[in-house]
Amino acid sequence: MTQPNIVLIIADHVAYAGHYGNERYPYRWPNLEAIGNEGAWFENAYAVTPVCTPSRASLMTGKRPDKHGLRWNAEYPIPDNLKEFREGEKLYAHGLSDQGYDNYYYGKWHCGKEKLPEDYGLKGWSLPEYGNLYGSERYKAYLKDIGETQPMCRIDHHLMRPKLDGTDVLMDPVEPWDYMDGVGVLLGSPEVQEQFFIANLAIDQLEQLATQKSDKPFSLVVSLWGPHHPYYPSQFFADMINPLDIPPYPGFDETLEDKPLRYRAHRDLRCLHRAHERWAEWEIWQTVLARCYAQGLQTDAAIGRINDTLKRLGLADDTLLIVTADHGDGAASHGGVWDKYSTFTEEVAKVPLVMRYPKSIKPETRVSDYVNLMDISDTLLDVAGIDKSAPIRKNMDGESLIDFCNDKANRQSMILDHYGHSGDVSYQKICYDGDWKYVACYGDGDELYNLKDDPHELKNLIDDIAYDTVKHHMRHMIIDHMLNRREMRKSIRPPEFLEKGIVFSSALWPREETLLLFKLQTIEGLKT
Repeated sequence: MTQPNIVLIIADHVAYAGHYGNERYPYRWPNLEAIGNEGAWFENAYAVTPVCTPSRASLMTGKRPDKHGLRWNAEYPIPDNLKEFREGEKLYAHGLSDQGYDNYYYGKWHCGKEKLPEDYGLKGWSLPEYGNLYGSERYKAYLKDIGETQPMCRIDHHLMRPKLDGTDVLMDPVEPWDYMDGVGVLLGSPEVQEQFFIANLAIDQLEQLATQKSDKPFSLVVSLWGPHHPYYPSQFFADMINPLDIPPYPGFDETLEDKPLRYRAHRDLRCLHRAHERWAEWEIWQTVLARCYAQGLQTDAAIGRINDTLKRLGLADDTLLIVTADHGDGAASHGGVWDKYSTFTEEVAKVPLVMRYPKSIKPETRVSDYVNLMDISDTLLDVAGIDKSAPIRKNMDGESLIDFCNDKANRQSMILDHYGHSGDVSYQKICYDGDWKYVACYGDGDELYNLKDDPHELKNLIDDIAYDTVKHHMRHMIIDHMLNRREMRKSIRPPEFLEKGIVFSSALWPREETLLLFKLQTIEGLKT
């Protein structure tokens, strides 16, 4: 197989599961769907751990967080959480570089506090940590180039600071999260919105590559900051969504009586909207979701620009194009929550994933198997011509998506991870098996759902004795998985442990994992 060029577009924090293309409200991304129709649409794609840094790190390495070590966002001061990739860690770009690729990266990184993509051989532009895009010098230079000034945003509603409701503020924050918990409209030209800023940087690079006509293949990651909140779409896109057309989200009024404590922590502590009572009203949430969906449409338009550029430059037929997101968004679900937290719900964990490569994928391919973001890294190395037996692929935990498209791979069950949002005690293993989903948690209660019958997870079946057989089966799947991971980690000690003569440590097998394993073994009456 001739080495293709590679373009990977990563959206950030997409309200997808439960929100996208359903009967209640026909919210769709036309460019995403066009790419999926020209290639493959993965109907059950998930983040590995639905928090920015661990999710992105797993995508970059093809490994679970227990291998790469970035288990929470890098800016959180949590013991045992790495702030950067370990020295010598292999990312997808290392494998592509060995195969002769020129590698580029534009946009959000969020895989460390100080190191950037360029430290891993990726040319382009990014910022450390989450990144203060609107305050960056590159963004200000972009505004000057296109003849625009620093934009203002009109805040319709602000979760934490209701006094800002109805005000206009300058989008030049000291910190990237100054206006994070707000929704409204970004004033001025759509070109000043962050999605178009990053897309245009990537398009400039594509045009340079097409002009150079090099014999070397290239990879280009376009990592958009959107549609992550704050939800400030440009007016053109905001006008596409009428808030009054959006019906109540399933579970918005959920009492959470059968849910573990972490659900109430998300609703009442993370969101604080019970103190700001207007956020408990559906009328407010109609505007919240309208701005969220409009920002999604603007993100899709940015994706469309990149796709159109590939076609205009004659690159589309020889390029593997993948579009996905790092994780989802819990907006309006389970009692009316905002953002993500320490709940592993479908809204937070499920992501869009489409892929086009005419030379290997038939149009209108639909894949129902369970897949996750680790599979993307293995896919990139696969199409680059790296054999499965090569060390870099053997050390990955994913499998090439090309094989799923061509019926050479099958995955009806899958186990994922959640370490909590910011160091709280809620370590979880999540098991999918057919229609069933089991969430095992250290420090809080477990969950069981039949996703076919209950796609919005409104009825927790964990205490229903009618499903004891299912519970036993899925607990044993998780136990076996955890025991296998423990043995694996004994054999892949990081270099810094080898240098210090450390054979085993909490960084390899954290305390919370030991306690979750003990909990499950105790429930099942197994020798621990």
